[in-house]
Amino acid sequence: MSRANWIHFKLMSFVHETLYGLFRDPYKALRAAGLEPGQRVLEVGCGPGFFTIPAARIVGEEGSVLAFDINPVAVEHVRRKIEQAGMANARVIVADAAKTDLPAESFDLVFVFGLARPIGDMERIWAELHRLLKPQGILSVEGRLRPPGELFQFVERQGRIARFRKVG
Repeated sequence: MSRANWIHFKLMSFVHETLYGLFRDPYKALRAAGLEPGQRVLEVGCGPGFFTIPAARIVGEEGSVLAFDINPVAVEHVRRKIEQAGMANARVIVADAAKTDLPAESFDLVFVFGLARPIGDMERIWAELHRLLKPQGILSVEGRLRPPGELFQFVERQGRIARFRKVG
């Protein structure tokens, strides 16, 4: 990893783990996203893992959370957080959102939070997330990102979180 990427991660981590928590309740955002006990959930672009542990707590022992990021420094950081929290139902991997190599139709819900500047082709990313969701699965997106209508149908918006149902 380049020094610039390492510095960027450290700044993002400081903001998310120190300042962000003062103004943002991760549980409120995750509930707006539709997380429920027992679900298999995928977190796209987990960064420093602000949402990872709260997501694992919401889905509980019967559910699971798989978080991924393209940045190996972020993944190692989140891996340590998961271990320190003793969360047996969460894990984190290095992956590219456009080609994860994960099994198709594996997740009840996928959430994309804080992805202000996605790395890669968004059309390929939307197609991959569609492939990963179970039939009628939910994609929850924070902010202005909008998935294509041929893949996802809008369900509802709660604040900055929009929910979409997988089409087809």
